Amino acid sequence: MAERETILVIDPSDPAGRIARVALQLDGRAVLHCANAQEGLALAQQVQPDVVVAALDTVDLPGLRMVEALRSKNRTLPVIALAGTATVEGAVQALRAGAADYIGRPISPGLLSQKVVRALQEVRAARQLASARATAKDRYGFTQLLSQSPKMTRVFDAVRSVAGTDATVLIRGETGTGKELVARAIHERSRRREKPLIGVNCGAFTETLLESELFGHEKGSFTGALGRRQGVFEMADGGSLFLDELGETSLSVQVNLLRVLEDMTFRRVGGTESVKVDVRIIAATNVALEVATKDGRFREDLYYRLNVFPVFLPPLRDRVEDIPLLLHHFLQDAAEEYELPIPSVTPESLDRIVAYRWPGNVRQLRAMCERWVILCNGAALTVDLMPRELANSQDAASPTGLYIDDTIPLPQLTQRYVTQIERAYLHKLLARNHGKLIETAEMAGITRRTLYTRMKEFGLDVKDYK
Repeated sequence: MAERETILVIDPSDPAGRIARVALQLDGRAVLHCANAQEGLALAQQVQPDVVVAALDTVDLPGLRMVEALRSKNRTLPVIALAGTATVEGAVQALRAGAADYIGRPISPGLLSQKVVRALQEVRAARQLASARATAKDRYGFTQLLSQSPKMTRVFDAVRSVAGTDATVLIRGETGTGKELVARAIHERSRRREKPLIGVNCGAFTETLLESELFGHEKGSFTGALGRRQGVFEMADGGSLFLDELGETSLSVQVNLLRVLEDMTFRRVGGTESVKVDVRIIAATNVALEVATKDGRFREDLYYRLNVFPVFLPPLRDRVEDIPLLLHHFLQDAAEEYELPIPSVTPESLDRIVAYRWPGNVRQLRAMCERWVILCNGAALTVDLMPRELANSQDAASPTGLYIDDTIPLPQLTQRYVTQIERAYLHKLLARNHGKLIETAEMAGITRRTLYTRMKEFGLDVKDYK
């Protein structure tokens, strides 16, 4: 059972706290009331409320000093400032002082409830983020990859399984899904973690320059080669080498890579001396290598040599349950980097963000969060601050929140979304029942055999819900 949420109201104008109780005592929340500042500060220290609604006209601590005093004791405590008269200037001053929101008298119970609910959502998101970080650190040994998706849980388990070996890993996934973070996580859990992890983007070089980047070169081997230079294979000796965008390499480079991977021996460009290294290979690509091999764009033998332990990273649109978690994480990181307040997110904005397809995946979401932190400067993130395609993303979603692709013929489209809805339904039931199949089958109104079949079709694994 979830812990009971507590709201503390410090308001001398409502001695009995009747208005606050009417507005806030919903869904089992506890509402505490104090009529003066000193009593309120003491109670805040004692009970550690989730949200405080603090009047700015208390006699013993008037003005923004109340907000500052509450925040000095707990920098993460959301404080909603209650002013005698609401003004734009007052709202700006309150937000700069650290208030999470601002409201004026006379108190509208509905508006007060809305602002408190929003603040509680932020509190829950922060706790969820802290829990995800702790879980990732305790279970997997790294904190940069955050997720509550069953698909990503399987990725984490794969990372944990392969990290302690020297097996070659091929990370597959769209641009921006976090392939480099997975490579770093593998290296950090390996026996090579004391040695360097060297990365190179193979798609960023011409063929000649890439060979020099990989294997190094001797003085005079080509125009501009003014001296001997080590390549990344030598730099990564004893450690790990991350070959990103490997699917973009030419066939000539692929031949040379295959030779090196066979015995970890190579020659620098323009050299005659053989160089022997001990390197663990972690490769990544957003190219469908099976198709590329059939088209003659990628060597089949190199593909098999690299595909010893494949890891697939799902796109962000296939793990929408992670979007609120990542959103809060990136907003927090950007706020710390730019020394600006963390913006709150309106429910309408969150709906748009979750409904959007995110073609650039996690990388795009992170960049967008940096922009929002700068634009908001402490104010709430509203739809008008979003790019047009994101602000209109709700229009592209079905009533169930599923993205509708209007390029797919209707019969295929209908079947796709029936399948998605059924999968989402079973996912929620399994989560609610902690993976207990008998209870889940009964709630779904199907037999256990049918449930087994559906779970296999949808890629649902009971161990993900234990």
